[in-house]
Amino acid sequence: MDTRVQSPGQLFQLPQTLVIPLFQRPYVWTEERQWIPLWEDVVRLVELRMDQAPSATHFLGAVVMQQSRGQMGFADEYSLIDGQQRLTTIQLLLNAASIALRDAGQSTSAEHLQMLTLHERKLGFEGAERLKVRHTNGDGVPFLQAMLPGDAPDLAAESAAHPILLAHRFFYDRVREWLADGDGDELPRRATALAMALSRGFEIVVISLNTEEDSQSIFETLNARGTPLTQADLVKNLVFQKLDAEGADIQQAYEQNWRLFDEPFWTNEVRLGRFTLPQVSLFLNHWLVAETGEEVRTPATFARFKHWLEYESTRSVREVVSDLHAQAVQYQAWITAATSREGAVDAVELFFYRSLAAGTRATTPLVLWLFDNANRVPRDIAEEALRWFESWVVRRAILGLSTGDMSRSVAQLISELREIDPTEVASRLRDSLTTWTTPTTYWPTDAEVERSLHIAPVYRTLSRSRLRMVLEAIEDDARGYSSGRRAWSGSRVPRDTMNIEHILPRQWRQNWPVATAQDEIDRDEHVHRLGNLTLLTTSLNSSVSNRAWAGKQEALTRHDVLLMNRGLRDAVDWDEASISRRTADAIDAVIRTWPVPTDHTVVPESHKGEADTSWIDFRHVVGVGLIEPGTTLRARNPHEATASVLADGRIEVRGTAYDSPSGAGKAVRGGTTNGWNFWILPDGRRLNALKEPYRRLLDEKRSSARSSADA
Repeated sequence: MDTRVQSPGQLFQLPQTLVIPLFQRPYVWTEERQWIPLWEDVVRLVELRMDQAPSATHFLGAVVMQQSRGQMGFADEYSLIDGQQRLTTIQLLLNAASIALRDAGQSTSAEHLQMLTLHERKLGFEGAERLKVRHTNGDGVPFLQAMLPGDAPDLAAESAAHPILLAHRFFYDRVREWLADGDGDELPRRATALAMALSRGFEIVVISLNTEEDSQSIFETLNARGTPLTQADLVKNLVFQKLDAEGADIQQAYEQNWRLFDEPFWTNEVRLGRFTLPQVSLFLNHWLVAETGEEVRTPATFARFKHWLEYESTRSVREVVSDLHAQAVQYQAWITAATSREGAVDAVELFFYRSLAAGTRATTPLVLWLFDNANRVPRDIAEEALRWFESWVVRRAILGLSTGDMSRSVAQLISELREIDPTEVASRLRDSLTTWTTPTTYWPTDAEVERSLHIAPVYRTLSRSRLRMVLEAIEDDARGYSSGRRAWSGSRVPRDTMNIEHILPRQWRQNWPVATAQDEIDRDEHVHRLGNLTLLTTSLNSSVSNRAWAGKQEALTRHDVLLMNRGLRDAVDWDEASISRRTADAIDAVIRTWPVPTDHTVVPESHKGEADTSWIDFRHVVGVGLIEPGTTLRARNPHEATASVLADGRIEVRGTAYDSPSGAGKAVRGGTTNGWNFWILPDGRRLNALKEPYRRLLDEKRSSARSSADA
């Protein structure tokens, strides 16, 4: 067995072919988890070699290959035992970069990279034989199509989106964009730097076995035995190597600064989307984002940390470790307080409780940055900035808006705030939030919060933790916390302990009857709205919970100590109008708790030019009488189908009832359909024409409910 560190240029320049055996799994790397981090590493390395450190390198991992007994022409043949995902991706990157360089007129650099992916024809290689990495499994044809499209058979339509082809296109597009960022005079320099970095700047540990060695046992040792190193493990190993090189006292550094991370709080797994990872790995990622002002994907934490430590940090490793420990201690205190159910909490601890209840951890880097003493942000300014940021986070959460851009947005804010006077941080953060207009970043206005929450079935649309957090905030508002004038209790409501109770019960039909089918639709729509929900210290059993109003009112009073429920004690009855009035009051409390600037009127890009009516459900329209049950709808030409509106708000087509116009339309067309535009009313208008009258009617009802509440 021979082990050596090689660059792609050293590994691929020889006339040898690496064959991926039939038993290897298919290519599974993806854009989000592997291609983007790899490309970010490429850009970072190229620019570092151009401007600062010409000999800088970046470690890519290890591969294991075993020499085969035969050879193909002039090329020795090796079987790739481990690392095929990595080498496949490197080959796709090298080949895509070669083509992009050729298309940009940089033929010398293009040929330099092409030699690392393809054997020369003059040596007798043709077709698939030219590939320096060759697949024998189902990836063979897509890989040949990507690397040598002229020599590959045509792919079936279902194979056109194969991950290998998508990866090749991804890297080609990124190289073209990066080359275009420089002016014309700089293009040759950028091209050469890219080619040299790809061929010489990356390092791979190559384990080469002879034909007699047991490749299976080595593969099992590398992949199946022991626990894989986490990002935190890799950071720790690097840090202590660097500390040793600095001459620091390793034992002292561990005892004073790193032992903390071996405690259960830090080793416990936390969930991040579909994945889990140790708390310490997630914290290191967030700390690095705060330090760099860049979005860092969790799988790339170690690589980005290593680059930052070696080429960007101006502190000694001992100072870095000390600073890291100090922020970790503070973070642990924040999270411990945020997850406790009783006791006072400060602004930061309350923020963490609410952001965790909202289901996001991506906000942490900004908090770390704001309250890092090294950034010299005054405490009152940092807390003001945090209040604006919390409003942005929570408003988006309770309206169910996407969090897909949260990490990028947080990194962008940090990058902006690093460049300004610390005393201007709060105003700059607030102003930045007001300028964002994309659907994944905008700050919802008071009008949108009011409109959405007035009719939203929040018991169904929000998680229990998120909904409970909102109801707790409404109670805290009643206790004076939004205005700063605390009420008699002198403390906030206990967190994450109380039971969510429907005032009008979910099972209302037996003891809360209504007269007509349309009244039933209206009542069903009100059951899960914000104004019909409250918090109780103990849950009510089903028989008590489902009682008629007089009995339910007595039970609510007996189990209630909250200010938010004062209006229930004197209410003569409880109906849809009562729910609407209480919803209006609750929305006011939400808006006071999470305010926006008084002149904030942003219109999301997706809503410009028209009022947003995507939230309207067809049952709403039926429930208020804008279309009568029994109405016959006609399908848009060329379809001949008809549909009937049912009393419960569904649409019947050919004897089957559908919950929405789009569902009914899909049944006719056989594919995804916008039912609001597909179905035609008896007067010739499309069904969509009923949305605007419904929106106006709802505005009138909201105004009436607010007037009643004010009275």
